[in-house]
Amino acid sequence: MDDNNIDRDEYLKRMFKLMMERLMEGERDAFLGYNKYDRRPKNRQDNARNGYYSRDLLTGLGNLDDLEIPRDRTGKFDTELLRQYEQSTTPMDKLILKLYSKGMSTRDIQDTIQEIYGKKLSPQAVSEITQEIEEERVVWERRPLKKRYTAIFIDALFVKMRRDKVSSDAVYIAAAIDDTGKRDILGMYVAGEESSTFWKNILADFKARGVKETLLFVFDGLTGLKEAVNEVYPQSLTQLCVVHQIRNTLSYVRAVHKTAVAADLKSIYKSSTLPLAKDALLKVKAKWVSHYPRLFNSWIDKIEVLMTFLEFPEYLRPHLYSTNWLERLNKEFRKVVKTKNSFPTETSVRNVIYFKIRDISRHWDTQSLNGFVAFNADLQIMWERHYGRKEVFTQST
Repeated sequence: MDDNNIDRDEYLKRMFKLMMERLMEGERDAFLGYNKYDRRPKNRQDNARNGYYSRDLLTGLGNLDDLEIPRDRTGKFDTELLRQYEQSTTPMDKLILKLYSKGMSTRDIQDTIQEIYGKKLSPQAVSEITQEIEEERVVWERRPLKKRYTAIFIDALFVKMRRDKVSSDAVYIAAAIDDTGKRDILGMYVAGEESSTFWKNILADFKARGVKETLLFVFDGLTGLKEAVNEVYPQSLTQLCVVHQIRNTLSYVRAVHKTAVAADLKSIYKSSTLPLAKDALLKVKAKWVSHYPRLFNSWIDKIEVLMTFLEFPEYLRPHLYSTNWLERLNKEFRKVVKTKNSFPTETSVRNVIYFKIRDISRHWDTQSLNGFVAFNADLQIMWERHYGRKEVFTQST
């Protein structure tokens, strides 16, 4: 943009600001029943002018800094002009946020707004609108969490980001089932690589935000996470995702055998106790050892941590043995991040994903998993066994 255009835009902004301030001044005169230079009528002795307060106002011309809003002594005056102006621009603001949530660039948003509204917004104006969602996201990321979560699930999706070069970075989503059966997304964390230190920082964030007790962490072999859980939440159990283990096993099975092997694997994780699961595993291995001599070795090595969910009440087990529900959630996030080839910053990735998290969380607020109320006593026994407390936190905050 050349200097003449800059001067013209600034001039228009100043004139618009002056016009708004004069019109609001006129509104206050009408409300009080006399103007600034008239003597106050005797029947209006209860009220008078009380100066101004300043605020910014985002407009199609850009941001109006320090707009002076008139006020009265009793606080009853409210400018109709400003309210109507904001209502008239709200649809545009909502559209900008919607386009941003779909991963559109600032330039694309500018072009779309100009096509629909005939307004040419500056990149700064678009940024000022989208700044609203970033501030909301930061508050969400720092919000206090509940004291107790029955299970915390962690899974990753990969997003292309432009740093020194374009690379795929992991965004780890942590979601949970609380002690009343409601689901919640606790946070999102970006890292180039998995390590025990990285996981300790995440778990420390949980603790700092109020998570004191959790019974189970569910994940898919994330490097260093089990060790971090043992250190930060030593009374918690860990569960490897059974579905991931099944998928990995079947990837080594010939097509002709896949259906039969999958059915036999089901006999393992559908067992009612760990000893029965181990017995089923040995039978399955013996059945297939001639075809796949080493196929079930990893099951034998991991059987305890794969079957941890069997320690929980039966009604809860289907919700605990895999990260599948979190994977389905990540598919929703992928839909909004795939619209861009790559993101310029980590902040932009977080903001776009947060839009979706906000929508999902609103839906979850009205739902609880079946069984938590009817079988709360069974679960309470587990809390007492792991944390040695007799009181019941049925509605922890």
